[in-house]
Amino acid sequence: MAKLKMKRIELIAPMTESKDLIDYIQTIGVIELIDTEPDDHFFNIPTSSSVSQLDRYLVSANEAKAVLDKYAPQKRSLLDSFSARKEMTFSDYLKKSDEANEIIGKCYDISEHAKRIADNGAAIVRTQVLMDALEPWISFDLPTSEKGTEKTVFFIGTLPGDYTRESLMLELAQRVPEIETVDAEIISSSRDQTCVFLIGMKENKEELEAALRAIGFVRHADPTKHPPGVRYERYKKSIDKLYDDIDRCTKAIKEYGDIHPDIEFLIDYLTVRRDKYDVLGTIEMDDRVFVLNGYIPEPYIDKLVKKLESKFTVAISITEPEEDEEPPILLENNSFAAPVESVTEMYSMPSNRDVDPNPVMAFFYYVFFGLMLSDAGYGLVMVIAMLFAKAKLKLEPRMKKTVDMFLYCGIATVFWGAMFGSWFGDLIQVIAREFFGKELGSLALWMEPVDKAMDLMLYCFLFGIIHLFVGYGVRFYQLWKAGKKLDAICDTVFTYLFIGGIAPIGANLVSSMPPLAMQIGKYCLIAGAAGIVLTSGRSAKNIFGKLGGGLYGMYNAASGALGDVLSYSRLLALGLSTGVIAQVVNMLGIMPGNKIAKAICLVFVAVFGHTVNIGINLIGTYVHTNRLQYVEFFSKFYEGGGRSFTPLRSNTKYYNIKEEI
Repeated sequence: MAKLKMKRIELIAPMTESKDLIDYIQTIGVIELIDTEPDDHFFNIPTSSSVSQLDRYLVSANEAKAVLDKYAPQKRSLLDSFSARKEMTFSDYLKKSDEANEIIGKCYDISEHAKRIADNGAAIVRTQVLMDALEPWISFDLPTSEKGTEKTVFFIGTLPGDYTRESLMLELAQRVPEIETVDAEIISSSRDQTCVFLIGMKENKEELEAALRAIGFVRHADPTKHPPGVRYERYKKSIDKLYDDIDRCTKAIKEYGDIHPDIEFLIDYLTVRRDKYDVLGTIEMDDRVFVLNGYIPEPYIDKLVKKLESKFTVAISITEPEEDEEPPILLENNSFAAPVESVTEMYSMPSNRDVDPNPVMAFFYYVFFGLMLSDAGYGLVMVIAMLFAKAKLKLEPRMKKTVDMFLYCGIATVFWGAMFGSWFGDLIQVIAREFFGKELGSLALWMEPVDKAMDLMLYCFLFGIIHLFVGYGVRFYQLWKAGKKLDAICDTVFTYLFIGGIAPIGANLVSSMPPLAMQIGKYCLIAGAAGIVLTSGRSAKNIFGKLGGGLYGMYNAASGALGDVLSYSRLLALGLSTGVIAQVVNMLGIMPGNKIAKAICLVFVAVFGHTVNIGINLIGTYVHTNRLQYVEFFSKFYEGGGRSFTPLRSNTKYYNIKEEI
């Protein structure tokens, strides 16, 4: 079915039914509402403040969920992350929504406890820093704020470097030899700092202070009326209290461990309400009625109209979009083509002038993926994993498409791996030779890529030419359907002749081609080149412009064709790398001489090595398969730039609210 045809829908209903009707439309999720300028009889209601408030609630709910996930996580298996959302009927959703305010209150409580834990943690760090600063002074039994007595002066502080009492007294004797009544006590010392307590006479204060300052003395940074040991113990008790408070808050959070589902519902509920209020500002209304305008896919119209007219007092008008409108795009394909829709969406949605490329692209995507991975064992692993996911997991529609895509890619990989005789590299032959003494030889149903790399390269180029020709064929169809029949012939048929003619000539450089093929290729090349030169500049107004445009078109055709075809050499490169690395893994596994040791080593090395190999090559294969579609295939006919269909719907993350078309 490809792109679904879009229609304009206008809906008029009484204001008394506005809430129920909009809720129902959001639950069904098949109408994309659009903003229109209200006429003199209607107005729009501002909803920005409501949206902002709901955003704040959402932030609080998500913060509370993150806190619960940290302190009271749910027990979930790895497979749960691939499972579908929990189902909830619309009536249950409405009943549960009555609890929203209560759940928000619990979220605030959880967040408050988490904030208190964070604040206490910061306070512990700050207090610990103060304790670390006091540790060198713990043995000092005087308050650090003491200045001296009636006749003496105290110097309590630090000196840079490592001093002993003798070295400090010697330093002072050298700097102030006239002062004899001075004494010093080293409280603690390290390589970088010495804590010192020095006593002198008051009349010598200035001389002593100058001498100490000269050697880098700094008074205690936090002088207090209590000895350091007393303050240290107080800090320690303070930290203990902070830890006790953290434990209390942690226990309080864990007591909310059973409300994970409630918070998940709240997040979905707030998201649905936020989306609804976001579009309410686009609705035209007066005191009695309101008007909705939007787009709806054509296949859903009849069923939607019947449902709305049976439930509400409503007038519905369905019309065609205007010619200058750009309706949104919704793709709907069969089970073979639908899995690759995400590949196209990553590039760009088709415009209203494009055809949906997925039905054409799907076959080539799977074939090229399998050809680049090209190991039947790896493909078998993919097939088994995807079949298990389909059978055992309840998948969301989008995840199901991804699983289907890799299932088809796995099947293609098994096919090409069997053609090339690669089953986890040469693992079957290695086991037969090393443990049973039998030489099995090649298992290839077609060819061994390593032995016939040049032949395989030619086939890769052939597959690429077919791929390109299909792209040009789609372009021919689009131009012909648009009434540009001359453009269709000039822009595609001559390119067919040119590439089809040069292909056997190029292949003959690597492998001998039949004379008949060379003869046909020569005439096709001449006809295609002549056609391109004569028609590429047809839009120019004078003969020189036409000739210049023709020669430039010939240059583009030649260089473009060469670059396009050579791009398909990556099919060979990635296919060879997968097989060669797999063989190296098997070679490492049979290095021990003893059969038992060899068997154990082969098991561990093969499991680890092939897991890494399939993981790395899956990424490379996925990237390069996409590149062949984006750069080589789409460039021949695809414009893109379309806008995805985004209906007002329940964009929930945790619960699937049932009642949909």
